[in-house]
Amino acid sequence: MNSATTTIDSGAKGRRAMVVCDQWLGSAGFAGLNALRRAGWDVHVIPEREFIPVHWRSVAMKVLAKLLRSPAERELARDIVLHARRLHPEMLLVFKGRFIVPGTIRMLRSLGVRCYNFFPDVSFRAHGPHLPRTLPEYDWVFTSKAFGIADMRDQLGITTASVLMHAFDPDLHHPLDLSEKDHELFDCDLSYIGTWSPKKEAVLAEVVQRRPELKVRIWGNNWSNATTSSDALKRAISGRAVTGVEFVKAICASRINLGIMTEQHGGASNGDQVASRTFEMPACGGFVVHERTGEVTALFREGEEIACYSDGDELVATIDRYLADRHARDRIAARAQALVHSRDSWDIRIQEILAHHERAIVTRTDIRM
Repeated sequence: MNSATTTIDSGAKGRRAMVVCDQWLGSAGFAGLNALRRAGWDVHVIPEREFIPVHWRSVAMKVLAKLLRSPAERELARDIVLHARRLHPEMLLVFKGRFIVPGTIRMLRSLGVRCYNFFPDVSFRAHGPHLPRTLPEYDWVFTSKAFGIADMRDQLGITTASVLMHAFDPDLHHPLDLSEKDHELFDCDLSYIGTWSPKKEAVLAEVVQRRPELKVRIWGNNWSNATTSSDALKRAISGRAVTGVEFVKAICASRINLGIMTEQHGGASNGDQVASRTFEMPACGGFVVHERTGEVTALFREGEEIACYSDGDELVATIDRYLADRHARDRIAARAQALVHSRDSWDIRIQEILAHHERAIVTRTDIRM
């Protein structure tokens, strides 16, 4: 999808923003920019990965991508500044922005553009060299991690930051009627959707070892890194990610959707407490068994809107309990869906960002000289 400006007639007509984000269906940036448009803003989109070659797979293309990285980043910077000069937006909203350099944000701020970043990940040091240098240049950073506030303050000196939780995309994350082919592809007792890590492999290996009769499906990137000798786990690994509508179908076809949080990475003081799937799975009507964390139990009531586990014994017992009780699964899933729909959509998150923006305009509290 190319850069484009769309106008929606509403109370915010004529107010303009630039958004830097991915544009694949299911990404936070794609959901956020559409929510901003629904809020009535003119939105000019700069798709970061149309400039930076990050998806080339062959060895030769990866070598070429590495050679092209620096000039591609300079081209991205020029495009952002060019459009800021032409369009005179009052706001720049960047989703992560791993390829944006500090000078680009400084330039936009000198043009009077208020610059915001939504940073969704565990560590700001695990995604290339630019983020630790660029994040301090924004007027405000919204982090999805409560521990990210202290991490950025202690490591980067950032005090202009607040927590903005992950959310679901109302255009995508809702229950679907599945076809016979969908059931064939996605039906299972237990599914996990997410990128491989040693922790996640260990959790799932224990489940399939102790309950080999379960039909388990694992969807996500990098599961070829799994070192397991378990044939049952190997059979469960699908070998690919599911995104967009396939992601929703996988949730709807799973009797239990497992939420395993990403472990701590370098530069982070903690691992994930919640993730985007924490909200997306219930929005799709899925029943969720989630790793127990302080944040998830503050957001959802155990046994009412979510089920949780802390170790392998509790996880296996919880799986046994709820596979045997479809009524309980349906009841909990319905309550969770109603809850997230009331408070956790990207439309609501964008309103939180806009409320901050309006306060900043009035009070100028986040302006740094």
